[in-house]
This record gives sequence, C-alpha cells and structure tokens, in this order.
Amino acid sequence: MNIKQIEYFIDLSTSLSFTKTAQHFYISQTAITKQIHNLEDELGIPLFIRNKKKVEITPEGTLFLSHAQSIMKEINTAKQVVDAYKRGESGIVRIGLLKNCDDQLTVSLLETIKKTYPSIVLEYRAYRRINLIQLFNERELDLIIMMENHFLQEPSLLLKTYPLMKYYHKDTSLTSLPLLYDTSVKYENIDTEIEQLLLKACMKEGYVILQNFVDQNPYCKYLSSFPTERTSSLYLYYHEDAHQIIHNILNVLKKHAF
Repeated sequence: MNIKQIEYFIDLSTSLSFTKTAQHFYISQTAITKQIHNLEDELGIPLFIRNKKKVEITPEGTLFLSHAQSIMKEINTAKQVVDAYKRGESGIVRIGLLKNCDDQLTVSLLETIKKTYPSIVLEYRAYRRINLIQLFNERELDLIIMMENHFLQEPSLLLKTYPLMKYYHKDTSLTSLPLLYDTSVKYENIDTEIEQLLLKACMKEGYVILQNFVDQNPYCKYLSSFPTERTSSLYLYYHEDAHQIIHNILNVLKKHAF
C-alpha cells in the first residue's frame, strides 16, 4: 500500500469512474485499474463493484474510505509542518538567558517572537554566565542573551545599551571604598554573579560597576548608585550557520525597538 494508491482510491470513491480518476491524475485508465487491483489484493477485500454500466463502492470500501481519508489528512498535515519548518516558521528554538538580566527586555523579546511565529516552540531558561557560554558553544542552545563577552566569537545582534553605574552601600563613601568589580573590564577566569557582587557591596567590602538594570535587584535597596560616563551592551548571540528559523527571528527582532 502506498500514498498514490490511497489517493486514487479516495478519488475513485467520489467519481465512481476509472476514466475520470485517470484524468484527474493525468495517467492512463489502465494504470488506475492496476493500482486499485493491487490495493484490493493487499487488503484482501473488494473495494469496488465493476460492470459495464457503472462502478459502485462496496461496504468494505466504505469502511476503508474513512480510514483512508484520515491517513491522507495526517500526511497532508505532516507535509505542512515540514514545509513550515523549512520556511523557518515552525520548530523548536532553545534560548539561554543570562541570570539577573533585564527582565522587561527578556519578556518583551520572547513575546515578540511568540506573537510573530506562534507555531515556533520556545524553550528558554536562565543560566549563570559560564554555563551559558559553554552550552552555546556545545550547540545545546540556539540563541543566548547576555552582555558583550570577549569569549564569544559568534555573530550577534545588539539588543540594548545600558549606562554603567557604581553601586555602593548607602552608609559609605565612594572615596573610601575599593573597586571590587567592573563589568566592562575583561577579567580572565572570573565568573562572578550579579547577586554576589551586590551582596559584597551591601557588606561594605567595596563598590561595583554594573549595568543600571540591576536596580531591579532586591539588594539595591541597601545601596546608593552613581552614574559613570560609560555604557555596556546586551547582545543576542547566534550561530553563523543557524537554521532559517533563527534568521527569521533575527529579522523580526531587528525591526523591534527594545
């Protein structure tokens, strides 16, 4: 049994004419007759009653018809899904997010993707910086959202730029505190998380320079902030040989102001 035989059978059950069905598929009547015979032999039942005056579908044929139509419906649905995937309109996209990042931007970005491509399944999760880079390099993630990082060589899309702020305890003075961390400096082998840095500032160990979105962190209620003249940028990193689905998402995000 093959798809063509099922298609011929369904058409013949409607036309009740081997000639018309042959015309519908642009093949000979003999070819249609042979394929229906082969289908009947495989099923072990007569599907049609043939005589010189007319063609009638048998009770067995009527029973098989409903299943044949269901089969073709599933096949057509499968084809549509595959075609949508090839066009980059459906599929699974794995997104890694930097922990403690700009939650408003993250939500807006994900909502934009889901609204534009409702058939795309988004799998997203927040990670520590070192894990995010590792999973991306191992191809476990298709896209990652994180601050500019010199360890990443893949292409990227700029999402947003943030002013850099100095954060320090309210009861201390900047002039009396050492610098603990500056997010714009390329530290080697350092994977310090934002919450840990802010906690150190809360404990009056020194001050840290971070993006202004960290104001949303609960630790900031203990801290004062002071602006610097520098900025830091958030990027969406993607693989250079990414599937069409990723390029479609990138094109949407390029038109959206975050």
